[in-house]
Amino acid sequence: MNKAESWIVSVFVKTIESVSTEQDRLDMLSWLVLVREIINNPKLSVMERLKKISEISDAEETTKIIFRSVETSLKNYKNADIPLTLKIAIPVTLGAAMVVGGSGVGLAAFGGAIGMPVLVLVFLGAAGITAIFESFFSSKASQSYIGVVMALIIKDELYRRANKQMQEDMTAEPLQPVKMNVPNDDIEKLKKSLWEMDVFAFEQHVMSFFQDQGHLAWVTKKTNDAGVDGFAKHEQGLIVVQCKRHSENNLVGRPVIQQFKGVIEENNAFRGYVVTTSKFTKDAIESAKLNEKLILVDMDQLVEWHVNAGLKI
Repeated sequence: MNKAESWIVSVFVKTIESVSTEQDRLDMLSWLVLVREIINNPKLSVMERLKKISEISDAEETTKIIFRSVETSLKNYKNADIPLTLKIAIPVTLGAAMVVGGSGVGLAAFGGAIGMPVLVLVFLGAAGITAIFESFFSSKASQSYIGVVMALIIKDELYRRANKQMQEDMTAEPLQPVKMNVPNDDIEKLKKSLWEMDVFAFEQHVMSFFQDQGHLAWVTKKTNDAGVDGFAKHEQGLIVVQCKRHSENNLVGRPVIQQFKGVIEENNAFRGYVVTTSKFTKDAIESAKLNEKLILVDMDQLVEWHVNAGLKI
């Protein structure tokens, strides 16, 4: 992300921080989560994304008020306390955003109170919205993140698809994913770091890869009987993740996979991942092949996530 784009992200963050009530902040952040999901959908054209964003925005008066403030800040970049070189770069970036979908897409095609800010968000992409979240939550208590998670889970269909026990597990002490500092440039040191990582820190680290892909992700501090350590919200449904921070020779066996397949099916999950720092037994791999929703990630694949910029859902 260049400096102009980073400045635009900071405008969104400062505007959200300036909102007077916590509920309005949560409403705005929840809306941004849904926008990120739409932008992150490769099956949609730019115009289709804008249309869907418009559909979820019409009733959000809080969003319109906040975005009027964002629009004012974007238009007044010349008066901002920023370096001259950045002031020169910003209009180029804003100009690119205004034609994000080609010459036929602009404020006239998507007007109203949230026209310019939404076009800018589509231009920044899912990574830009993720940057807004990361910047906001790094300066605020994690309670805000938990509030967004709870607000979206409770009103989302994926919550209603899960059984009662899973609904309780999903909301049991949810915490934000955190990417740990690991040596990605040295594979052996990376593996050693993962093997030595605290178990709960490993769960937060694994779920950060789902967050990096533009999905709302969280971990649950409370141990649950279903063996689910992390969750991610995908447009097609719930993603459940089990993390096994095992030593190199402590392979994950068939019983673990059998149980987790049951969790996936009983809760109508879109996909399930078992992520380990070791490997899987032959029987475990054969069992997993019988369920197309289940993905096994061993140490070699986990290293690939680090080296080649994450997973592909």
